[in-house]
Parts: sequence; C-alpha cells; structure tokens
Amino acid sequence: METGIVFNVQKCSIHDGPGIRTLVFFKGCPLKCLWCANPESQDTLPEVASSYIKCIGCGACFTVCPQGCITPEGGRYIIDYDLCDHCGQCADVCYAESKQMMGREMTSDEVVDIIRKDIAYYRRSGGGVTFSGGEPLSRPGFLQECARKCKELGISVAVETCGYGNYSAFKAALDYIDLVLYDLKHADEQAHLRLTGMSNRTVFENLENINRHGVDIHVRIPVIPGCNDDMENLKALAEIVCGLEHVKEVELLAYHALGVNKYEMLGRVYEMGGTKPPSTETMSAYADELNKILILAGKICRYDNNLYTTNARVENPKPITHC
Repeated sequence: METGIVFNVQKCSIHDGPGIRTLVFFKGCPLKCLWCANPESQDTLPEVASSYIKCIGCGACFTVCPQGCITPEGGRYIIDYDLCDHCGQCADVCYAESKQMMGREMTSDEVVDIIRKDIAYYRRSGGGVTFSGGEPLSRPGFLQECARKCKELGISVAVETCGYGNYSAFKAALDYIDLVLYDLKHADEQAHLRLTGMSNRTVFENLENINRHGVDIHVRIPVIPGCNDDMENLKALAEIVCGLEHVKEVELLAYHALGVNKYEMLGRVYEMGGTKPPSTETMSAYADELNKILILAGKICRYDNNLYTTNARVENPKPITHC
C-alpha cells in the first residue's frame, strides 16, 4: 500500500473545486514561490513548527530536546532551526501545542477513511475531494491510489497543481481525476525561474499533456504585484490556454499575505514583506482585458480578490484537522 506525507486535511471547504470538499494537502513541492502561503508544504519530510504566542513557558520541550536547540527567551522556549533535526520530541510533550509537527506519514486507506466520512455532503453539493499541497503530482503512486479508491466510492476527485512533475509517472493517476486546478505563474522562463526556483518548460508541457488526456482543466493565475502582474505576462498566459480544448475557465487569484506568520513558525524569512494585495478594481480590469482574448476562444476569465490558497486562510492551522 502506498504512503505519503500529509500535512493537513481540511474539511467542509467551498473552494478549490465545486461543492463542499475535503482538501488533502501533500507535503513536498519542487517549486519555491516567493509568495508561497504554505511554507510548511515545501519540504518533503515532517518538520517542527513553533507558535511562540502559545508557549506557556513550562520548559518540557527544553528538557526532552536531544539536539539542545531549544533555549528560554523572555519566558518562551525558542527553537534554533539551524540545529533542529525535526525529530518531533518537543511536539510530543508540548501541552500547549506551541510546538507542532507539520506532516505525518499516512497510508492511502487512512486518507480515504477521512474523506469518505463526508460522502453525503459531496453528493448533495456536487463536491468531492481535492488533493493539494505541496505538489500532489510529485507523489504519483500515492495520488493514484488515493484517487482510485475515492472513485470506487463514487467520490469526485480534483487535483490542485503547479504542474511540475514527471508526466510518465503521474499519467496513470489522471484516469481517476475529474478536474485539474492548474496554476500558471509566468510565461517567461527566466522570470519563472527567478520567482519559483524552477523553469516553466515542464509546467507548460504537462499542461498540454493533461489537456490531451481529456481531463477538465481550470487554470488559475496568482496575481502577485511586482512579480507577474504586468499585462504583457497575463495576456501571454491567456494566449497559451486559448488553444487548449479542456480549459474552459481562467481564474485570477489576488495575492495576499495571510501565511506570513507560518514563516516565523518555521524559522524562515518571508521575502515578500510589504507587498500590498491588488485592489478589486485592478483585478476586475485584468479580467476584462483577458476576456477580450479568451472569449474569442470560447473561454472566460473571472477573478477572486480574497484568496489564493485555501489553507492560508487558517491563521495557525493545526495539522490533520476536521470540521
């Protein structure tokens, strides 16, 4: 049986696909987008996060830490992430849940057992499960097994992806997927490399491959001020999707900074500090311009000015949550 590292299960979502959905977040992503709202999704292995505002100063974590990387400071216990090996012993003894493990290994059966509990809601609302991340395409065997078992239960399956993965490895999983939510960041390869750490060649190749496979695709473009919000780039992305039969809609998603606190929890620096979200008027203007291109190809562009990643709306998410 396939296993994978899951860092969150979020139930009762009304985003990231139609109807009421359960979102399963796989850990590990090949991209490192500067604006990423889920930094806990990037590394492939479980890691310790620390919410210092919740620390009650009991010192239990300090006592058990085998690396000696936790020290008292101002009544709280601080992790030196340069020394931490993410063994998780501090999280095991943290009564206040100030220290938490982000991610745990789960079997496909464990994941599906959680998903299936809300099958009545999916059927009444036209919802289902959305596998997100991180990057689910980079865990093709685990994704395929989870998706297959959901389809056997009659549960609709969607995947949220940055498009970076080995097509020959994840191709078989597409037979069990109804909808792909496909993020496009930048049309220019060098700009994409600078903003995400990876080339966009594989992203566009996989977009074409998934389209040929016949899966419905919903393209989403995060609008990040100063990074990819110039009209030349947005129009170039619109032109790319015009020739794709199974792309019916493009959605513009406004930048937000709701995940900033997570960087502090993981001992990292958020590089987009001070960036302001685009206004509703700006997002509407972008959508209007793209519709001049897309409508001629039988497609439509809309915008969401409130969110980019569903999980980022939770200010301090607890791993593997339920509603």
